[in-house]
Amino acid sequence: MSSRGREYLGGAVLVLLVDILWTLSNYLSSAVLTHGYHKPFALTFANTASFVTYLGPFAALYALRGPQTLARADDDDEQSAKKWYERLGFRLPPRETHIHLHHDIHHDVERVGREPFRRMRPSSIDGRRPESNISVHGTVLGPPLLAPRERSVSPDSYGSIDSDVLASELPPLTLRETAVLAAQFAIVWFAANWSFIAALGFTSVASGTTLGSASGFFTLLLGSFVGTDRFSPGKLIAVTLSFVGVALVTWADAGVYFSAQSLSKALFGDLLALLSALCYAVYVTLLKARIGSEERISMPLFLGLVGAFNLLAFWPLGLILDYTGVEKLEWPSDRLMLLGVVFNMCITVVADLAYLLAMLKSSPLFTTIGLSLTIPMAALGDRISGIHNGGLQSNTGSLLVLISFAAIAWEENH
Repeated sequence: MSSRGREYLGGAVLVLLVDILWTLSNYLSSAVLTHGYHKPFALTFANTASFVTYLGPFAALYALRGPQTLARADDDDEQSAKKWYERLGFRLPPRETHIHLHHDIHHDVERVGREPFRRMRPSSIDGRRPESNISVHGTVLGPPLLAPRERSVSPDSYGSIDSDVLASELPPLTLRETAVLAAQFAIVWFAANWSFIAALGFTSVASGTTLGSASGFFTLLLGSFVGTDRFSPGKLIAVTLSFVGVALVTWADAGVYFSAQSLSKALFGDLLALLSALCYAVYVTLLKARIGSEERISMPLFLGLVGAFNLLAFWPLGLILDYTGVEKLEWPSDRLMLLGVVFNMCITVVADLAYLLAMLKSSPLFTTIGLSLTIPMAALGDRISGIHNGGLQSNTGSLLVLISFAAIAWEENH
């Protein structure tokens, strides 16, 4: 087997590992929520706060080398050592932007016109939904904190040069810009995770996973509205399949519960899963519009800062929920529940890092399509455990969403 073949095989094994870990995480959350510890806010707070661990490598990089030493690394061994963790997204961002965008973009447009453009692999750390290339059609945004006259560049003055190319040529975000962006997106990120975890307390894991994966449907709709995505025949078919699949899964949930109370809980859980998909679509779409190209930002640093802001900003909300009686602040009643919560936090960190490694060994398209296996895995898990079996309707709906997931991934990567 060739070296590249071994790399892809390693990537396939890692993708399968991530599928298993994320499906296990969903079942753990569902078990904890439905067996005496119905605390969706507490679980969400713990899981999102666990992203703080991603800041550890950055602190070590800064302490051991510092940004100036790292930037001046000329030794071949040091360069090769730097390359692998930078490809994971663990790179120290510049403190300040010293580039005049207008001059630099004019220069880069001329260079891009002469040289073939090669996109680096994206470093997105969240693969639970279909990956979207960060592209901007129309206006390319500069770094978020630049002066207004430097923040946008009209593509009209650059002829037929694609704005996605221009966005990728912009300088990387500084540490301060990344922190501000993380603070702005922390609320949407928390809402997306909170609603999904809460959904697992009311509906089946299979239904929650399927409906939560419909964010590609909302992303395309929102992206077309704000100009960050364009519809194509393939995307239109994928969106239609996703919509039909979501409707079938919801319809199947309505048919398997015999009591009105159980039915209302299941439909409420489905609604929460769809809300999670919508929140994630808002997050992805706004991130596209804000930074232009995902290559400009270190996603591990971004999510580490999101976790830090969630940890610092959302604990008062927990006190409010406790005071109003919506969700009492309590430790898990037994050691098994506590271990479930802690293990779920560990899965969140390990699985996302494994996702990054899988992407490096294979390709974004391969990992995105491979991660869609969480849908049939969840359906199989529900069937084996006897928790939920929506029959032909549910299976058909899950299959349609799975096909839509793969189709959107294919379109976005081509």
